[in-house]
Amino acid sequence: MMARKRIYLTLLVMWVAFTFMLTSIPNPQVDIPLPYVDKIAHFGFYGVMGFLCALWQREAGRRAVASILAGLAFASIVGAVDEIHQYWIPGRSMDFFDWIADTTGAGAGAIFSALLCTWLPFLLTE
Repeated sequence: MMARKRIYLTLLVMWVAFTFMLTSIPNPQVDIPLPYVDKIAHFGFYGVMGFLCALWQREAGRRAVASILAGLAFASIVGAVDEIHQYWIPGRSMDFFDWIADTTGAGAGAIFSALLCTWLPFLLTE
């Protein structure tokens, strides 16, 4: 059986790849009549990324606070790289406020990961 640490890392890598795949689609035509829907999407996608990174780090033996900081830092850096990457995609733009939503979501996801591990300790190997 694959170790949980590898499972969490695999999920994280797949999520990052999925995120970059979606943001590489030129000229997206999504029309959802909700204010700030793009910021909500950024918050959610990077929240999952922060969650998975923090969970992986926690399973690797880091303490809760260190895993939260690692999840926040990793997803924030990936968000910055993704914003720069979108500069060259037709119909996309590099937006500082998207990066702020990415980073905020990453922090929320990482904190939620630490809380969830407290509530559901079976998520971590003893």
